[in-house]
Amino acid sequence: MYLKRVKNQLIELKLVRQDELVGCTRDEVIAIEQLLGISFPPAYQEFLLSMGCSAGKFLRGSDCFFDRLPQLQEWAVELLKENNFAESLPEDAFIFFMHQGYQFSFFRLSEGADPPTYSYCEGTNETSFIKSHESFSDFLATEVEIYAKYLMALAGN
Repeated sequence: MYLKRVKNQLIELKLVRQDELVGCTRDEVIAIEQLLGISFPPAYQEFLLSMGCSAGKFLRGSDCFFDRLPQLQEWAVELLKENNFAESLPEDAFIFFMHQGYQFSFFRLSEGADPPTYSYCEGTNETSFIKSHESFSDFLATEVEIYAKYLMALAGN
């Protein structure tokens, strides 16, 4: 429902094969929600159920899959402390993405079914978190576009 466009683009642009999209089971999603004491928004649940374990080479090099979710929260807090970032994460923040240990993205659990995303990147002059996308599904659509451009550049197009 929320990620239909993203999944279609991944397949139609041949960025991944259908068999490379490996989702979590419902039981795994419920277990991680219980472990973290939260309920995920429907758009994020859809991500986990459709590609939460693997998406081929898409998002490779970034920590965003099921096996890393518990650590992401801790790693983000550590990064903010290391950089003496003045703003604290909102209490309802859920870090869903970290890239190479220097940037991360989160959404707020209180901001709807397909919540806006926010980001932090080490080495910038930002003094607060940046609203990066209007929705989680927009975040993923942007990542698909970036990945497609990267592959085209590699191919020399």
